[in-house]
Amino acid sequence: MHVVVLGARGGSGRAVVVEALGAGHRVTAAVRDPDAFHTLGITSNRLHVARVDVRDEESLVPVIDGQDVVVFAAGPPGRRAHGLYSQGAQATVAAMTRCRVDRLLAITSAGVRYDDHELAPWYRLLVRPLLGEIYADMSLMEQVVRASDLDWTLVRPVLLLDREPVGDYRVLDAATPRRGRTITRADLAQFIVGEIDERRWSRQAPTLAH
Repeated sequence: MHVVVLGARGGSGRAVVVEALGAGHRVTAAVRDPDAFHTLGITSNRLHVARVDVRDEESLVPVIDGQDVVVFAAGPPGRRAHGLYSQGAQATVAAMTRCRVDRLLAITSAGVRYDDHELAPWYRLLVRPLLGEIYADMSLMEQVVRASDLDWTLVRPVLLLDREPVGDYRVLDAATPRRGRTITRADLAQFIVGEIDERRWSRQAPTLAH
């Protein structure tokens, strides 16, 4: 498969790139700064690095054209969304439609569900208010994706950890697994790369937790 990862320099995007290469896919790492990506030391003869602005449809078209799957892993560096998720989704959906690429895996968060009582109380009381703008923009992104004609999957991890993969994680559609608190980025990447081939969660919003 030919896979493009938007936001490949971030923690989750980087994990998806590594996992997809390990699974034998051809990967395009789409980033704002290719030089910065190269400093990560990820190398393969199946890896191509491309400069892209995820908010710009015209920038996305030449990167998405000819791909089989798009993984949207872009995110802002801080607590302000600046419209990155919603504007990025609009541009990505438009570019994919033009290029006739229909499979989209977009990373959002379990935090977009404000009525999700399975999230830890400290998360609901402290993290949600702190990241309110992020979650609101993620919600807008989900609305854009759901309204499209694409074969989409909205992947909603709980709190992400930069640790070794556990492998034993749980998945529910649009609901956090009972007492699910954390998941590693490596396990998130494993799930996404598995979906590239299996398409078990088409037009669903799987929520991942250990």
